[in-house]
Amino acid sequence: GKSQPCWRNVPTRMATHCRQKRTCFVFQPARSPALPLAHVSSLKRHRGPASSTSKGNGPPVPFLSHHSSGSPPSFPSTRRRPSSSAARCVASPRPTAVTRAAAYIAEADQLIPVGGAQAIAALAYGAGPIGACDALVGPGNMYVTAAKSLVSGRVAIDMLAGPSECLVIADGSASPAVVAADLLAQAEHDPAALPALVCLTEEFAAAVDRELAAQLAVLPTREVAAEALQNGYTVVVASLDEAVAINDRLAVEHVELHVKESMALARRLKHYGGLFVGAGAAEVLGDYGAGPNHTLPTGGTARSFGGLSVFTFLRTRTWMRVDDAHAAGTMISDAKRLGEMEGLFGHAAAAAARLASAPNGTGSPSKRDVSTKRWDTTSDRLHFALPKKGRIAEKCLQFLKASGLEYDRPERVDVALVRNLPITLVFLPAADIAKYVGEGNVDLGITGEDIIAEAGVSVEREMALGFGSCRLSLLVPTQHASARASDYAGCRIVTSFPEVTRAFFAPLDAAAGCATSIKFVSGSVEAACKLGLADAVVDLVETGTTMRAAGLCELETLLETQACLISNPHSPHRELIAKIKARIQGHLDSTKYRLVQYNASRAILPQCVRITPGKKSPSILPLEDPEYVAVSVMVPNKELAERVDELIAIGATDVMVFQIQNYR
Repeated sequence: GKSQPCWRNVPTRMATHCRQKRTCFVFQPARSPALPLAHVSSLKRHRGPASSTSKGNGPPVPFLSHHSSGSPPSFPSTRRRPSSSAARCVASPRPTAVTRAAAYIAEADQLIPVGGAQAIAALAYGAGPIGACDALVGPGNMYVTAAKSLVSGRVAIDMLAGPSECLVIADGSASPAVVAADLLAQAEHDPAALPALVCLTEEFAAAVDRELAAQLAVLPTREVAAEALQNGYTVVVASLDEAVAINDRLAVEHVELHVKESMALARRLKHYGGLFVGAGAAEVLGDYGAGPNHTLPTGGTARSFGGLSVFTFLRTRTWMRVDDAHAAGTMISDAKRLGEMEGLFGHAAAAAARLASAPNGTGSPSKRDVSTKRWDTTSDRLHFALPKKGRIAEKCLQFLKASGLEYDRPERVDVALVRNLPITLVFLPAADIAKYVGEGNVDLGITGEDIIAEAGVSVEREMALGFGSCRLSLLVPTQHASARASDYAGCRIVTSFPEVTRAFFAPLDAAAGCATSIKFVSGSVEAACKLGLADAVVDLVETGTTMRAAGLCELETLLETQACLISNPHSPHRELIAKIKARIQGHLDSTKYRLVQYNASRAILPQCVRITPGKKSPSILPLEDPEYVAVSVMVPNKELAERVDELIAIGATDVMVFQIQNYR
């Protein structure tokens, strides 16, 4: 942190550029001893605040540059960036302790005590240990702006900033004193600064003028502010619509909205550097830390540019790769023709060379292998199919949560990737799941046993899930409740399960020597009899409410069904399937029990254990009172109320019942 002698005492700063050796020497003025450029300030070596001998009214805003390769030495730090990261250099003519501390926190690699056009030259072309940069950003005076315009193209710059600007749009709800204060805050920046006001009445404009005069009289920086006010102006408009039009035409650096409906007006504005919405959002707050940054476009350039941001240091890189000559055939042919039309026959020849390498030599589409059989859908992730809607879909989502599967499913998207396990969730119609699992397109699925029977595929029934229970039955009009199933052989049957129904009637048809007409409908099967489409139907019955409302009754049950977990027998993910199965089983078991905790004296403990023996044995913990214990035990749901009553009757106290999330 000690000051070093300058290389040479010279009366003014100057820079000499030697093109042959790509060296730039930058000198500090003799009156301000500072670190020479041969010594790179070690921002990461000095943990304490650095000292500075420079004097003045405050440090200018430093420049920041990025180097793609670090010619400067790196210094030890507890916060290391990857070795491939860009080097960062800060230039400030009078770096105070605060400036150096800020550079340290920002993890800058170098700090050079140089400003103005000299700093631009050093950073753009390199100087001694300072490597030539790739990007150079930061505000400055007219000489800095001129220097940046000269090096633009050699390096990337943020913008060419002119004098600072502030436009205040105000209506009758605004405070003239606050508006005047904000205009003066802008005016004291620079004699060339531009404060401006757009308001709705002459009276408000006059009130602001009076406040400007009163506040200017006591402002310590009134000489600069008074000169800048001469650049400003007030525009009185008839409506906020006109104010919007003026704003978008001017596209100034800072825009303040002192209007009643400030957010509504903000949404209408298109062009500005930084927008300060509402009377509470002063532009000065943006100067000192609120908002994205303080480096914004001026002079109407906000119509084309945005402020300094991380995007300034990013660039777009594009690439292409062509592996399929068939798919690229049309594109290659078009490129060849366009080259010929432009007279660029070398371009056309280069495209034609790709056409020659295509199998048919023309680039025109030939027969391609469009089969998806070669697609490997199971090697990396287990595919788990679930009903996307219907009577068991909601319950399946509960199983996913209980199994600890973390995923995000955007609306109207039927595929979701599980984050914490190599599983892909696929949401399908319940009627199709058994087919996908049986064919091996997915590894695991949840669907009804009725669906499995209808699909007629070979799957592994991993476990019954205990919900979605119902019956697939032959339903007939109530007036035929005494009929037999064989009486309907040769009749008209409507169902959503034609294969199961056909298998049921096959022996009846054989015995009766007739053929039953079986028709498929996708829903509202129970209405078929009343509409004259069927003599009987085969449909699912859960509570029987819909069946009775349609005037039908159950004649015979074809099969009992419930939801079950199924898998493809040849899935390569057997270990993961076993894990999911165990988690689901744990959830199922947890729904059959409640955890009961209570206190009891040791005298009644044997009776308590007989009442609540648990799965294996209760957990018993001593209490601070040696005569009492705390008991934790699992109790079947069906026995819960009775067991609690018995415990209370023999003297157990503080009985609490908890729901179990999972149990294994």
